[in-house]
Amino acid sequence: MQVFVIDSEGKALLPCHPARSRKLLRAGKAKVIQVVPFTIQLNYSIENPVGSFVVGIDDGAKHVGVAIVNDKTNEVVFKGQIDLRQDVKRKIKQRAIYRRSRRNRKLRHRQPRFNNRTGCKIAPSIRCRKDSIIRFLKDMMKRINIVKTIVEEIKFNHAKYKWGKWFSLVEQGKTYLKKRIKELNLIYESTFGYETKETRLNLGLSKKHSNDAVAICCNSNPIINTLEWNVKPRRTKIWENNPTKTCNEKNGFRHLDLIKASHKTRGSVIGSIRSLKAREIALRTKKDNNFPVSYKKSKLLQRFNGLIYSY
Repeated sequence: MQVFVIDSEGKALLPCHPARSRKLLRAGKAKVIQVVPFTIQLNYSIENPVGSFVVGIDDGAKHVGVAIVNDKTNEVVFKGQIDLRQDVKRKIKQRAIYRRSRRNRKLRHRQPRFNNRTGCKIAPSIRCRKDSIIRFLKDMMKRINIVKTIVEEIKFNHAKYKWGKWFSLVEQGKTYLKKRIKELNLIYESTFGYETKETRLNLGLSKKHSNDAVAICCNSNPIINTLEWNVKPRRTKIWENNPTKTCNEKNGFRHLDLIKASHKTRGSVIGSIRSLKAREIALRTKKDNNFPVSYKKSKLLQRFNGLIYSY
């Protein structure tokens, strides 16, 4: 497992070994700025930082495989999958129902507009999926020097041959994703699924979204020095007056916080808070989605803002 490093000016440096990071922390030359993924910041600046990395993206409708590889040494410093939101369409429909019912009441309201859809032409659920990838890239660019992305695309072109009425969710929004990636000043390249499968089989990797991402950006002898990460995008707009939510904070803990708890049979358990109950905390862990732990035996590790990292 590699530790991400930035200098005092925020420039991304090459990741280092955990033992080296411990030496820097003990000597007072660095400080911890993020626990998951573990990132340290040096108290001095580096004039000419070296190292460049490539991101492989295995785009999907429910899960997106991602892998970050050193383009010189084929070292994989990050691999995992992004769990995309599946509730956007339902919430958009619910919001429309609320809006129409409000306008049907005899209350003061503005007249409905029909010419205000001048922005992005793709569906909100598709745009949310692509924006989740962009959010991940922006977050990782804060701690590692990413220069290029390689995105898996679909070979068959429905728009050209007009076979079938509906497009798959993976096909939609590719142009939007390409545009957003180029806005980050990254090189954009594309590949196809059959090429990814052939490379993955040659590398001897199992069928998994993250392994597909490794095969996309690494053609030979990958050196995997990372855990299997799971990234969950957090909602940017929260319903503050939600009547079903009894509390936002309890005993210093909040929803989605990463905590470490002591359990009598499982030992040390690390997970994200799912719900804050009266006598216990329900955690999302690697093996259980609703694991109960005690408030008194729990310790806060990190409070996430936009993306939730777990392993």
